[in-house]
Amino acid sequence: MREGNNPEKNKEEKNILKPHRVLVVFYIPDSDEDFYREMDSVLDKCLQTLTQTINTETTNITLINNNSSARINAVIDKYIHLIDKHVIYNENKGKVYAVLNEVRGVFEPFVTITDADILFYNGWEKAVFETFKQFPLAGVVSPMPLPYLTFYFNHNIFGFNTLKGKIKYGKYVADEDIDLYLQGTNLPNLVERKTQYNWREKQLVLQNKDYTAVVGAYHVVSTYRTEQFRNCYSFPDLKFKNSYEEYFIDSLAEANGLMRLSTLKTHAYHIGNKIDSVVQHHDYAPKEKIEKSFFDGIVMKNKQSKIVIFIRALMGRFFIKFLWNR
Repeated sequence: MREGNNPEKNKEEKNILKPHRVLVVFYIPDSDEDFYREMDSVLDKCLQTLTQTINTETTNITLINNNSSARINAVIDKYIHLIDKHVIYNENKGKVYAVLNEVRGVFEPFVTITDADILFYNGWEKAVFETFKQFPLAGVVSPMPLPYLTFYFNHNIFGFNTLKGKIKYGKYVADEDIDLYLQGTNLPNLVERKTQYNWREKQLVLQNKDYTAVVGAYHVVSTYRTEQFRNCYSFPDLKFKNSYEEYFIDSLAEANGLMRLSTLKTHAYHIGNKIDSVVQHHDYAPKEKIEKSFFDGIVMKNKQSKIVIFIRALMGRFFIKFLWNR
């Protein structure tokens, strides 16, 4: 039998909408395999640098725990007071399912989706959102230069920007930034290809006056305009499949007439599954956090018509094929 009224109903407290949310997805099982041996420490470094470098007045964090080992709770408990939401699955659903189940309900206009093996540098938020501010049609921005992904779901960028002379090809990304990326991924062939495009020697960039962004972004860690995930209801029926993120996540920017970009300088490091010298000697001192007023200058573009998106993509394909010989 009910007696009285719920006192919570009379408090009239307001929810606060922040401009940015970070989704951290991870799976760390109970395993003696060498691959997972240091993943507790990797997750610790990821959460340590993430919580130290964001502004909690502008950014919320969601942890997506894909049925990891209970021992990981010791790491999470260190940062739980800074975590807005902690999702725990009772089985490993796979990254795509876990991410889509969260990102499609995000209220914040921007959302960063990141793996749990990323080291966040001071000022990464400001660098990412400066790129959004400079390029209103940016739909995805990675906090590290990714020139080898220039043509990956990015036809829109090469149309009118080529005609306007905003696409440049030359040596823009410093060798030390290339080396840092390769050290984390341990995949030298991504950059140093013996083809027309050796991405160490030259990169394709987009310029707006004095600001330069690298053309290309990736789903390991990127910030998205959340609008891309609105009205998307496709269901990932497989838990694990190579390139599954291409269809459900990576293709959305292009489908919405938006561009995929990355920062010219390194603002995050891909740790992988081993703690290396970069992580050990990183400066964790919190500074250069983004100001709440910084988001006021970011233009939120109105949704483009399908005809405009089609024309942009068609022009881009033409220039990629005949100008960039891709």
